[in-house]
Amino acid sequence: MEGVGRRKKISDALDEILLRLPPSDPSGLVCASAVCKPWLRTLSDPAFLRRYRTFHGTPLALGFLRNPEDRGLGRFVPTSSFRPAAHDHRTCYVLDCRHGRALMYDYGSMEFVVWDPITGRERRIHDEVPDVYTNHAVLCAAGAGCDHSGCSGGPFLLACVGLQGKIIVKAYGCIHSSEAGAPSVDPTYLGYIHFDHHECDLEDQSAALVGGALHFFGNSGILRYDVLGGRRLSVIELPPANFLGSSTIVMTAENGGLGLATLDGHYIGLWSTETGPDGNARWAHLKFIDLEPLLPAGSLKTPALSGFAEDANVIFMSTDDGTFTITLKSMLARKVCEMGKLNPVFPYVSFYTAAACARGTLAPPVGTQ
Repeated sequence: MEGVGRRKKISDALDEILLRLPPSDPSGLVCASAVCKPWLRTLSDPAFLRRYRTFHGTPLALGFLRNPEDRGLGRFVPTSSFRPAAHDHRTCYVLDCRHGRALMYDYGSMEFVVWDPITGRERRIHDEVPDVYTNHAVLCAAGAGCDHSGCSGGPFLLACVGLQGKIIVKAYGCIHSSEAGAPSVDPTYLGYIHFDHHECDLEDQSAALVGGALHFFGNSGILRYDVLGGRRLSVIELPPANFLGSSTIVMTAENGGLGLATLDGHYIGLWSTETGPDGNARWAHLKFIDLEPLLPAGSLKTPALSGFAEDANVIFMSTDDGTFTITLKSMLARKVCEMGKLNPVFPYVSFYTAAACARGTLAPPVGTQ
């Protein structure tokens, strides 16, 4: 019995050591899982993986997807030692990335593709897409019951929205559930909506998922689609045009509500919605971020905000000198890609744990190749 107790203490101590392997270096988890079978069993155990995600909290932006002008290039750009399992999807156009899944449209086969970069598994949705749908998003179907730290591979929702008209604007929406089978190809008319300006074009960037609703940024307002509730579409006005700067992205604010990041010169302005005395939502300016102390000298050449990693709370910014990430909690900036002019980008955020590592591949971290 004494030997059993000693082995139990050793096992518990090993668990605590493995628990502290940093997710910022996925190769460490792979090396540990290759030491011996007991270590591999521990690192692959679902209970340990849940503890690992809880212990480390915020997942990391392991890379991002983009739509290169050269279609011969791959869609995934790593920002860590992680490399996706197979599939470059060179015939696909990237539409969104969220909750461990990338959403693309394959112009060769005329299909939507929902791809898990860690496992390489993909789900293809065969359908003709009505022209009225211009923006798309993918999200976990579990809703508020999931923390989305390890839900890739589970059921998902594909949301499509579109606007038609200039002065009188018709709004359309459609949701496909991976559990319910094929979606209807007929646009679902959701009513008329009003913009302050005569015409609204939705930008080619990821929507922000806030409070069960997707928020699509447009030049005249933000289109809100309540995907997990009543399936309603509504419009949120933007701050005054003189506050929006040269580029703007929609995001999750620090308080968990809807936010915006705007770029004006070498300053990023952060905004959040709040409820005014009249009960209506209004924009409040939170703070400015001065980029000059954060980035290398001379790197602020024609900058543009190019994406936001929701779960990691990281802004992506592209310049002529390359692509940078800015972690809002720590205010740390890092150059993650030498390629500039990448706008938009679609960050891929996930925990890359040992069970997943066994199915993927690794390469040296960015900057060591």
